Amino acid sequence: VEYYRYIRFFPDGHVMMLTTPEEPQSIVPRLRTRNTRTDAILLGHYRLSQDTDNQTKVFAVITKKKEEKPLDYKYRYFRRVPVQEADQSFHVGLQLCSSGHQRFNKLIWIHHSCHITYKSTGETAVSAFEIDKMYTPLFFARIYEQISVT
Repeated sequence: VEYYRYIRFFPDGHVMMLTTPEEPQSIVPRLRTRNTRTDAILLGHYRLSQDTDNQTKVFAVITKKKEEKPLDYKYRYFRRVPVQEADQSFHVGLQLCSSGHQRFNKLIWIHHSCHITYKSTGETAVSAFEIDKMYTPLFFARIYEQISVT
């Protein structure tokens, strides 16, 4: 199975990320707005940073869409082991590069980590992923949007 990773940047600083085996033809139209109904989508915000070496980097913090969990009354009289609630976020760092004859059309992974904050203690555990050849560069594909003026 081949997986695709899609990242959509919006001009207002919001970002969406999705990893799926679905082909671009079926996914890209669903990423036009932030109000997508795709369950596996990660939402967040990004910022651009320019270092002293004149390299432009993109830093993003993304989380899974919040789901409203219905109350489960079926087993309310049984003693359950309490599940430790936690918030999970992913921190991503990418470097903007050029490839071939196109300028600034490629993002190279420089950082990827998962931050889990436990609500009961406020403690945060950080797991940094090793950036290796599995993190292939991302290439920009411009999304043209038609805006109708009435």
